[in-house]
Amino acid sequence: METLFAALIGGVLAVAGGLVVAIAGNRGERRRWRRDTQLKVNTELLSALQGLMRRMIDVAYLQDTRGSERSSRVVEAYHDATIVWNSAMYAALLVSPQEMVARIPGLDREVDRLLDQAMARAWSRTDFRQERRQLGRLAAEYLNIARTAAGSPKIPLHSIWTWDTDPALSLLERGSDQERPDSARTSD
Repeated sequence: METLFAALIGGVLAVAGGLVVAIAGNRGERRRWRRDTQLKVNTELLSALQGLMRRMIDVAYLQDTRGSERSSRVVEAYHDATIVWNSAMYAALLVSPQEMVARIPGLDREVDRLLDQAMARAWSRTDFRQERRQLGRLAAEYLNIARTAAGSPKIPLHSIWTWDTDPALSLLERGSDQERPDSARTSD
């Protein structure tokens, strides 16, 4: 009887130990899945932003050919890039931590503002680069928040645009955790 009782207790302890290991392993797997998924959607969001900007630049550089066949192709390509951007944005909103989610509307508002500017007139390369400067800085800030959430350290990046080498007004270097208010934005 004692042998049977000892075997029964040993069996219960083995099952309980197995459950503890399974639960702990499952939590670890969920954490890894969440981190990997967040990294994937953040990469897709930044890639979609790059594609959208490339198409927006094409819109901004259109001369007096609006309504032409080339203009129609450029606008259609921009429209397609917008669909990719919106899909990536919604995916990031679904799985990202609150700090990153809070930055996404600011990125989207800046994209909308830039499109309005791009369509207002034909731009020179230099002028439209200056107009895009704030978006590059917001995206760099988002990138660093994504790195931190993935367990990587921040990097000294004040803009995702390599041509933007002026650290003046850099949100990251000021240590700001807040998006700049609309009243503080400047059009270069």
